[in-house]
Amino acid sequence: MQVLRGRRLRPDRRPARTPAGTALLDWTVRYAVPLISVVGLALYGVLRLAYVLFYAQLRATPQEVGYGYVEILSSQLVGTIELVLVVTIVFLVIACTGHGIRRLVVRMTGRRVRRNPGRRLVARLVLRCAWAALVVVLILLPIAAWLEGTEARNGYTIRNVHLAGTVRIPVLAVQAVPAELAWSVTSPPGLQNLMERRCLLFLGQAAGTTVFYDVQTRESLRVPTAQIVVSLQNTDGVPVGC
Repeated sequence: MQVLRGRRLRPDRRPARTPAGTALLDWTVRYAVPLISVVGLALYGVLRLAYVLFYAQLRATPQEVGYGYVEILSSQLVGTIELVLVVTIVFLVIACTGHGIRRLVVRMTGRRVRRNPGRRLVARLVLRCAWAALVVVLILLPIAAWLEGTEARNGYTIRNVHLAGTVRIPVLAVQAVPAELAWSVTSPPGLQNLMERRCLLFLGQAAGTTVFYDVQTRESLRVPTAQIVVSLQNTDGVPVGC
């Protein structure tokens, strides 16, 4: 039997490798889930603020016209994510254009040109552009809601605000549409003159109540949905003179 002298066998101190799937799951639970939760709450808060700013100018609330927590997220979340992606792409194009101009200036001046950035730098650039796009979108949504609410208060038709241009990306799923009414039953007391109003904007309905805004009198009206028939008009606004 051969005996090894002068050497001691040391135990292997290298940590066992964690499977890739387990590491990814651990990273997701530790970082991704809390981050998505925080971003989701911030996004809902800004969207909620945007809806409040729009309907506040029409003397109504989002709940009165049918926009609760679920409705806002289901009708707006996808469009907002698409808008963030579009703004991110725009920022990336601007960043790449600026980088190309700098490289051209360096070549013209005869300085040494650095090599192309690695994957980590590219990923960092994309991440920064995405965060910047998210911040810009979260700031612009309430501003756009306030401006569109002002247009509606002045009698102009608002139907699901979209991004300007040929790309039909929904920005805000709000509405203020000219409407005409007719009683389906006997007119209730106190609302006999409702049919005589020609400057009404339909805002929405919830819990058996339909909400309108009168551009002429600057007041909001709440009518039982079961007692009226609403006809939405395909016009750019209420009639002239309102």
